[in-house]
Amino acid sequence: MMQLSKFRNLIAIMPVEYQASTSKRSTWEKHVSGNKASDALRSVLDAFGTSDMVSLSRRDLRGLADKPDLGQFVMATIVWGYTRGGRGKNIENLIKQFDDLTELLSEARAQPVEWSTHYEKVKKIKGIGLSTYTKFLPFLSVEVQGHAALILDDRIIRVASQGIWKELAPLQGLGNYNKVRRYPSYLMEVHRVANNLEVSPEAIEFFLFEFGLNLKPPSG
Repeated sequence: MMQLSKFRNLIAIMPVEYQASTSKRSTWEKHVSGNKASDALRSVLDAFGTSDMVSLSRRDLRGLADKPDLGQFVMATIVWGYTRGGRGKNIENLIKQFDDLTELLSEARAQPVEWSTHYEKVKKIKGIGLSTYTKFLPFLSVEVQGHAALILDDRIIRVASQGIWKELAPLQGLGNYNKVRRYPSYLMEVHRVANNLEVSPEAIEFFLFEFGLNLKPPSG
């Protein structure tokens, strides 16, 4: 196992707020069809003028998350998180239940979340799984059972389940079959490590996403 503590200085300076993704405008214009969600998407695209490319950072999303109306934030986060347009009809399904999603996110940012009860409501929204839903939560400063929310996507799950990092050993049993139930424990462990290393939990999440599967210790 490797130790996150050896990379503490790198984790501390991870450019979290500047992490950006870029996608083609044409990927998203097909979803602009005149409803509330597509109007929000159009406003995201219009911010880039006539450019063929759309680039969004975590800092951009945090700014949009401060607005009372979360429509633009939701669509910007989808563009940021799924540069190729998402899988199958997930985006179309999300658009159909757009109001339900924005209302649920508004509820989550207004008060601390009791996870199991809250996620039962998330399950009713087609096109939204844990990976997608947790992409919204950090930017809204959502608190889940005493800890600030973090993204938990398939890549982070692979990092945790493969037992690469000593400090994350308690998360070794994390997998697709139990990821929803164990989301609060994931937050607890990452916050514990962040506190020990005196870095931000989001910096650890970003480090794990970028480097968690791509480093190999020297042999011998």
